[in-house]
Amino acid sequence: MIALDYSILWQILLFLVLWVVLSKVFFRPYIALLDERERKTAGAQEEYSDLEDEGERLRAQYEDGIAKAAAAGNATKDSISQEGRQQREDLINRAREEAAHTLARVRLEIQNQLANERELALQQAEAVAHDMVSKILGRRVG
Repeated sequence: MIALDYSILWQILLFLVLWVVLSKVFFRPYIALLDERERKTAGAQEEYSDLEDEGERLRAQYEDGIAKAAAAGNATKDSISQEGRQQREDLINRAREEAAHTLARVRLEIQNQLANERELALQQAEAVAHDMVSKILGRRVG
């Protein structure tokens, strides 16, 4: 049988005292440090997740703003382009109308001038014919 002496009791007592001292000085602070590190890590991961979500939201908002600005720019460009085409068509139509009015006015002037020249030519032809008859007949006619 194993004999129990007092040295075993002293070893048990010293072990328990050492356990209590080490627990207060080393184990509890170390466990508290591990718990604090775990808490900070979890908080940092949560903050990272929140920041990532916020970044994604801001990126989506930015892309939406860019898309809206591009659409507004394209709409403005199309509007200006359409307005330019309309102004070009209006200018061409006015030029055509002016050209048609000018052409009609010039044709009328030419017709009037032609009628005047015909009348003048008829008068001169009559005078020339009168002179020719007078020269041919040798006397003055009419």
